[in-house]
Amino acid sequence: MSDDKKVARFPRPAPAPSADPIPARILHKREFLTRVAHQVNVPRAQIREVVEATLEQLGSAIAEGETLALPPFGKARVSRQRTTKGGEVLILRLRRKGAVEAQRDAAE
Repeated sequence: MSDDKKVARFPRPAPAPSADPIPARILHKREFLTRVAHQVNVPRAQIREVVEATLEQLGSAIAEGETLALPPFGKARVSRQRTTKGGEVLILRLRRKGAVEAQRDAAE
């Protein structure tokens, strides 16, 4: 075999197209406000200020690198981040109790 031609014995497979494993269902703020208002039986206009302040505090905590421990939502922390032209990309790791742990806690 000459040095001019190097043939790979095991060619790399073509990369698979990246796709989300679960199609994203997006919950917009308007629908979120409606759901919260319905759950607590308070008009949406009154809920808006509290929800917006809550979201602002969550965003600030995440931006400062704090771990969020908010049951029953779970425990969330930033696992990776990078800055792009479009803004900052944060990858969060969310740990939630499984069904078994939740049932055990409810029984206690």
